[in-house]
Amino acid sequence: MPWDGLLPERLDLARLDTPIVPLRRLSAQLGGPTVWVKRDDQTGAAESGNKIRKLQFTVAEALRDGADTLITCGGLQSNHARTTVVVARRMGLDVELVLRGEAPERLEGNLLLDAVLGAKVHLYDAEAYAHKDALMQQRAEALRSSGRHPFVVAEGCSMPSGSWGYIEAMREVTQWQRDHGVRFDAILSGVGSGGTAAGIELGARLHGFDGQRIGVPVCDDEAYFREKIGRLCAQTVRAYDLGVEVPPEEVGLLDGYVGGGYGVSREAERESLVLLARTEGIVLEPVYSGKAFHALVGEMSGRLRGMENVLFVHTGGVFGLAAYADQLPPLQRAT
Repeated sequence: MPWDGLLPERLDLARLDTPIVPLRRLSAQLGGPTVWVKRDDQTGAAESGNKIRKLQFTVAEALRDGADTLITCGGLQSNHARTTVVVARRMGLDVELVLRGEAPERLEGNLLLDAVLGAKVHLYDAEAYAHKDALMQQRAEALRSSGRHPFVVAEGCSMPSGSWGYIEAMREVTQWQRDHGVRFDAILSGVGSGGTAAGIELGARLHGFDGQRIGVPVCDDEAYFREKIGRLCAQTVRAYDLGVEVPPEEVGLLDGYVGGGYGVSREAERESLVLLARTEGIVLEPVYSGKAFHALVGEMSGRLRGMENVLFVHTGGVFGLAAYADQLPPLQRAT
């Protein structure tokens, strides 16, 4: 039986449940299982993507704690940072960002939205950003010393309260399966900070999803994420007394698609992104969803072979596409 316990308090900011739709033209072209997509790119407008699911719970926690400022971190084109800024403004909060990278000559994509929304941005090189948690705590201490009440949101909102975003998403998936008589043999998503994968693992156990969970790391490797996701699952179980267990060795991961590293897009990955756009009219971004989808394409004759239905989680991020304009196909001009 699906878990029927009480949810933690959450804000009503996302457009849920998100649709699940088949990609029939793409599936016919690729061969293999029918590919379906959960359209978590449709959770909102400026706040679209997977992060709003998590932030609904975490910012509710921040407000209960009396916070007046959110502090979080990410890359220059972080979808999570952009969504946190949007949510902060919607709730009347200030927001500070600890970002990895140098100030560009021209603002674009997520960073442009951060600027429009008035986030206070602190930029660090890669060496300094490696200590991001300490940097955020330093900003929090500085704010407290001036009488403010900051709340630190972990990178990617990968923290126990944020895990509820995809615990709930798995409730949506399992209910959809019952309503439509379709069973997904696997659910596949990108893995960047581990919070989405942790929620999927927990939600699968709490709501009775028996398909494979396949997380595709877009940085680091399987061993790193197996430990990180397992640890976050254990923290969430303890914090909310969930009564399930996610041994690290049971975390579903698929290595081998990091490519050139975090934020580095290879030609083959971009080809998969363009294939989906031109076949189904669905747009991905190169950092997370593009790499995860490239893995799906690559595994149609591999790990996904013999399956009937596979669900791909579109985690959003279209705003970040602008930062990769010089690597994508040029405009096709009529002659």
